[in-house]
Amino acid sequence: MTEDTPRTGTHEPGSEPCEAEDSIPTFPVVASESADLPPHHDHCLGCGPANPHGHQLRVRRDAHGVHAHHRFDARHVGAPTIAHGGAVATVLDDLFGFLLYTVGELAVTRHLAIDYLAPVLLDTPYTLRAHIHARDGRKLHLRATIENDHAHVVTTATAVFLIVDIDHFLTPRHTTPHTDNAPAATTPTAHEDQQRPHMDRP
Repeated sequence: MTEDTPRTGTHEPGSEPCEAEDSIPTFPVVASESADLPPHHDHCLGCGPANPHGHQLRVRRDAHGVHAHHRFDARHVGAPTIAHGGAVATVLDDLFGFLLYTVGELAVTRHLAIDYLAPVLLDTPYTLRAHIHARDGRKLHLRATIENDHAHVVTTATAVFLIVDIDHFLTPRHTTPHTDNAPAATTPTAHEDQQRPHMDRP
């Protein structure tokens, strides 16, 4: 972080997460030369250090996008010894959110698609990688992989994130869909309204 970067609010485990109005103005700004990326906020299910039920993902920037090393544990079990597909999806969605540090704009998940090519095992080291494939106006087209320690890809994912402005998180919610060419979303679709906001800034 830069010297004048606002600090994120910190909370003790078990305390109530801060409201959007409180967390967004203090969301971290990351210097472009910084490889280590901070969590989206303390209680984020994917990366929040104060969330005892979360994955506490730690992500780094690289020349292609972002990457992380992760092990799924007993909290994430689906079938015996295998990570639940929803837990895998959570981690990939959160990984995509870290790409927004390289974009410098707020965005929300519009679409997420995952191909489970092989079981993702518990207590097994994996490398996760994500990059921006293309941008089309407000749409960011993203891609990710999960590799095992033999460099075999076990999961691939694609996503579309939609650039929004800060009002998306601060104004009352509506169910009227907006078009992708409309001003930055103050009226999110019902699907978007259910997504965890990726409140990222570079």
